[in-house]
Amino acid sequence: MHFHTVMVRLKNGAPELSEDPTPVLPPALIRSEQLWRDRGRRQTWPKDHWAFVRAAIEPVLYAKIEPESEHYANGLLNPKGAIQARSIELSSVSFENGPLPTISGYAQFQLTFDRAFTDSGELYDWMDATDWMDWSLCFGFRLEDGSEWDVTYDHAGIDFELIVP
Repeated sequence: MHFHTVMVRLKNGAPELSEDPTPVLPPALIRSEQLWRDRGRRQTWPKDHWAFVRAAIEPVLYAKIEPESEHYANGLLNPKGAIQARSIELSSVSFENGPLPTISGYAQFQLTFDRAFTDSGELYDWMDATDWMDWSLCFGFRLEDGSEWDVTYDHAGIDFELIVP
């Protein structure tokens, strides 16, 4: 049994807004959108604004991997069911598409395998031989009313990296 820490990067994940989430958004998220609009075309956030935005958004983010049977049959040893991220860190946001932002960020998972991987290349080889885990990744917003807004519905911009101790 081998424990591995895997970092998953998401770049420009955008929720599909089939309905307006504004009525259930926390006030801090609405304020974050206003700060983004006030920022204008500047590429960077003032430090105090970025700290506020991260504090508003990170608590409503979720990330999980929902493995397929092929993953378990080929050496994934985590208990059946969704594997929740141990931590999530936001790296960028854009509110250009609406009140729930397009996000980039990182999620860290603890995965257990029947073999040791020495680098990310070996993890990618394993995924290529089984089934790509990016299709099993769910990353998005979970709001206070229990609604979830997935930003990985097109499964683009996802990268897995093995964190080697």
